[in-house]
Amino acid sequence: MDFRAIFNLFLIVGAIQGFVFVFVTFAMRRKIEKPIFYLNLFVIFLSLNNLQSWLIDKNILEYGNISTYLTIPWYILIVPAFYTFLLHYLGMESKKSNLIKQGIAFFLVASSIRWYLIVSVIGETTPIDLLHKYNLLEDFLTLVYSVYLYTKCVLLLKRHRGQYAEILVYDNLIWIVHFLRWGALVFLFWGIAVLLNSVLHIVKPPYSYYPLRLTSSILIYWVAYKAFFRYRLLKDRVALRAILAPNKGENVFSSETKKTRGKFTFDQFDSFILENKLFLDPNLSLNTVASALQIGVSTLSKVINEEQLHFSDYINTLRVNESKRILKDPDFEAYTIVAIGLECGFNSKSTFYQSFKKITGKTPSQYRG
Repeated sequence: MDFRAIFNLFLIVGAIQGFVFVFVTFAMRRKIEKPIFYLNLFVIFLSLNNLQSWLIDKNILEYGNISTYLTIPWYILIVPAFYTFLLHYLGMESKKSNLIKQGIAFFLVASSIRWYLIVSVIGETTPIDLLHKYNLLEDFLTLVYSVYLYTKCVLLLKRHRGQYAEILVYDNLIWIVHFLRWGALVFLFWGIAVLLNSVLHIVKPPYSYYPLRLTSSILIYWVAYKAFFRYRLLKDRVALRAILAPNKGENVFSSETKKTRGKFTFDQFDSFILENKLFLDPNLSLNTVASALQIGVSTLSKVINEEQLHFSDYINTLRVNESKRILKDPDFEAYTIVAIGLECGFNSKSTFYQSFKKITGKTPSQYRG
């Protein structure tokens, strides 16, 4: 099997995977939220673009010397769909302005011009060279427009952190940052392809697009799966927090905390942690608790150690006990295990699973049944 055959196999498998992803994500949810809707559009446009590339390369859309131009420019809509997803994911729909309408208008105009020229070439009223030049122009303009929207995505994250501060409580958005960084490589390959096709003529289509389609497909399918599960995790955590700890995030370490008098006991420490549900805070530390209780760190550490306990083990036990209660509660069966673990105070999935297995002898999945 030569490289071209392998690449075509990758294209069609990727396209099928994209359509399956869209079908499954729609089927899994009773209500399709706007972030999921635009995420699916993002995947659909890429899958349609890959599918028609495969059809052309396999000569299934054979029509003389204009076969390579028999396309619908779905690629125009890929970046606008992601930009719209990002706006809705961050809860910044008000900044949508007219960019989406502009993207749709660009797509419709480009499609109309392309197919007008195709019909004219078939009718022999327009030379095919004009269609070729238009194809290059469309590719270049789409690249410029996509880079513009990509830049808007980057600036959205950098300059408007205050407007999505609530999201940062649940998601540090590192996965989006990584996607945008790798996205720069995709645009580099796209720019090289445009340069090769219009100026240098060293490598001709479809080979000039292979690096672009390979990297963009891998990256986009990765971020689609990542975004879907991140969004589900986000929604679950928001809902869980509203139920489990509606006041989480309020400062219980205030100056109003009474200074402990007399000999400090473990029961006092235990009551303070449980009454305020401090174990749900993933950033809880011995220092912050000692400061809140207005006692020395060494004093608090000694009190805990006298019970044959370590601070971290004690807190993690409370977190595991809380997660056990929730995992067995039928009212919470719709929530993901990871969301439950994170909302019980663990700062990562791996830490949650490791602590849960250490304390119970089972994984959270096994315990839930």
